[in-house]
Amino acid sequence: MTALTLKFLAVLSMFIDHAGAVLFPGVMWMRYIGRLAFPIYAFFIVEGFVHTRSVKKYLLRLFVFALISEVPFNLAFRGQFFAPDYQNVFFTLFLALLALVLVRQFSGNFFLQALSVACLALTAQELHTDYRYVGVCLVTLLYVYRKRSLPAFVSAVLVLVPFLSRIEWFSLLSFIPLKGYNDKRGKFGLKYFFYLFYPLHLMLLVSIRRFLTGSWTY
Repeated sequence: MTALTLKFLAVLSMFIDHAGAVLFPGVMWMRYIGRLAFPIYAFFIVEGFVHTRSVKKYLLRLFVFALISEVPFNLAFRGQFFAPDYQNVFFTLFLALLALVLVRQFSGNFFLQALSVACLALTAQELHTDYRYVGVCLVTLLYVYRKRSLPAFVSAVLVLVPFLSRIEWFSLLSFIPLKGYNDKRGKFGLKYFFYLFYPLHLMLLVSIRRFLTGSWTY
């Protein structure tokens, strides 16, 4: 599978998941399908970090889209414009990418590497970002075990399963398509499409809910 195919799989599963959460909260099979998305996004944070020409610009993009996405995210999952108790996944990915920067910066010093990841994971936890510390740890482990699929899978099991709800078991199915990744980008880059899709699909779902209920909030 190309990167483009995997990313479309991620956005499709994410859309189904969020449609279930926003419009059909009792339909659990939609939430199960949605579990495929985050490990794929985590995987491509690692790939992007390894191949990007500018980590600083990559970090900036993630942070800018985290800010852009916050109001749509709040409306979708908290029913209000400002919700300090829950932050969107771009913040998690930003912190995870920063963790990779520090892991590479402190190469050869395991203590500083572990301390850096722990601090950023704790930051994600305290800010209540989507997937919280688990997201930062998963991205870091996928980087450490890059190109070694079995250790990466085992790491995902150890990180995802004990600390999250049972629904997260379905996340592990994402390693089936990831195993088929062929290191090719695909015919079309569409880089900004995948950034923009996140806030735009949330606003679409919120707008549908508003049409149905007559209110932006719950």
